[in-house]
Amino acid sequence: MKKKLLISGTLILIAIAVFLINRVSNKQEEGVLVLSGNVEVTDINLGFKTSGRIVELLVEEGQKINKGERLALLDNAELESIAEQNKAYLNETMAKLEELKAGSRPQELEQAKATVANAEAELIKAKNDLERYNALYKDELIAAQQMDNAKKAYDVALSQHKKDIETLSLVKEGPRKEDIKAAASRVEQARAALKTTEEKLKDTVLYAPISGVVLKKNVEPGETVSAGLPVYTIGDLANPWIKIYVKEDKLGLVKLSQKAEVKVDTYPKKIYEGMVTFISSEAEFTPKNVQTQEERVKLVFGVKVSVKDINDELKPGMPADVKISLK
Repeated sequence: MKKKLLISGTLILIAIAVFLINRVSNKQEEGVLVLSGNVEVTDINLGFKTSGRIVELLVEEGQKINKGERLALLDNAELESIAEQNKAYLNETMAKLEELKAGSRPQELEQAKATVANAEAELIKAKNDLERYNALYKDELIAAQQMDNAKKAYDVALSQHKKDIETLSLVKEGPRKEDIKAAASRVEQARAALKTTEEKLKDTVLYAPISGVVLKKNVEPGETVSAGLPVYTIGDLANPWIKIYVKEDKLGLVKLSQKAEVKVDTYPKKIYEGMVTFISSEAEFTPKNVQTQEERVKLVFGVKVSVKDINDELKPGMPADVKISLK
């Protein structure tokens, strides 16, 4: 009998102890809200703006990269050839424009004057010949054919003299404004074509938009990729956050900019400073992979707690405990 009483008393004491332990462990600290979640980072899928064949990948998975660092290269031989052609054409159009703006050269003016003087001498000779042949024709000393030839020679000399005078006038005036304007337009077209090609050349190099870590390499050298196809997946490890889920009856306690403390299993004695930076406005079902300290409920609200991680110790997927200060 005594033995039965002793066993019963022992069981009662154990039950009381278990009850007290559970009560203490489940008791929410006063002034704080304790939740659990996982470390997450911003993932950025990086791809080229243009399609082409990858000739070189400059970084590997797990490697830290800096903003502006070159990550990958596309074959750009054809674009470089086009760029050289565009440069040559631009130089040609610029030279032509400068030539038009400078006007006629002194040598061209002197040549035009000499041409007019020569034409004038030829006209005088043709005129004298015509007068002489006309007198001979009246005296019936030459045939009508010879007279006609002299008349034609004079007409040709007169026309050439008039043409050369007009050419001299154009040389003196210089290029027309319309010609200069057209040449300037050709220069701008050539410059725009070169700029377009240079921009395409820049697009054959993939740069890091942020500092971070290469989480995944999605292609290999030699592969042909289309525009926008992810080549690398980059993680912004400098700005991690913890995604936690709060019950509806507790949501009113959580405010933006509230301070928080974060702990992870890898560094159990270390506390990371955090802050509530996002509170979802829509309820959702609790994800299956979330283990909260309170009883699971069907509908919760997602909350983002940004964390200061100076030494890059927090990695994506790490389980973390978050203690939000409600004061």
